[in-house]
Amino acid sequence: MTELDLAVPFSGIDPRGRVKFSVLLEMFQEMADADASKYGLSVRQTLEHNITWVLRKYRIELEKYPTKESGDIHIKTYAEPCRNLFSLRSFKLWDSRGEFLGSAYTWWVLLDFVKQRPMRLDKCELMTAFKERVNEVLPPDVKIPAVTAPSIEETWKVRWQDLDVNDHTNNAVYFSWALDTVPDEVPEFMEPALAEGEFIHPIPRTRVRCLTQEVETEKGRAFLHSLRHIEDDTEYAKLYSRWMEK
Repeated sequence: MTELDLAVPFSGIDPRGRVKFSVLLEMFQEMADADASKYGLSVRQTLEHNITWVLRKYRIELEKYPTKESGDIHIKTYAEPCRNLFSLRSFKLWDSRGEFLGSAYTWWVLLDFVKQRPMRLDKCELMTAFKERVNEVLPPDVKIPAVTAPSIEETWKVRWQDLDVNDHTNNAVYFSWALDTVPDEVPEFMEPALAEGEFIHPIPRTRVRCLTQEVETEKGRAFLHSLRHIEDDTEYAKLYSRWMEK
């Protein structure tokens, strides 16, 4: 388990004084790397053994959206086995006054880089640090419906700076693309309270389109997002975002 206070850079604040969502995800990545490195399980360390981590699912639940007034963000993270198929990493975050901001969860698969096959956690000698459960109750699984009637479409080119150490598009970029497709009035007057992702295929350096569909929700506004190859329509990821008024 690792706990750190992370400062929000000036460039990480949006025009309405909120922490940019992508910056929040980058904070989670920094925390995850710091914690995994203690056990020799960071991506850089596992690659030395021809093993790497592949993100499969992500959920971010914010009770209060962080702003520049939040000060340093205190984040706690830990990882644990989930059905011996996933490493479930949990995050909890608070503002500088100790007010709880929300939680995030990521599900990771351990991949044999040579065979390109997932590995069971109990079959890997590196995973001795992950033999114990932490949460008494695991978070609900992430299952995102397909986009069936998109009303918005945006396209992007994967840039060099979008890539991570696995030479694939970083997961924070997925969310940036998806959340950027909502109508302009949504980020202007609302904040993302829930964001989820299912990652199907890694995105190399290519061109991508995002199809977005608004769906019914009891509170706020909600959207389904599908990231696809711009030519052959391969689906790379499915995402969901729910926005609430400030």
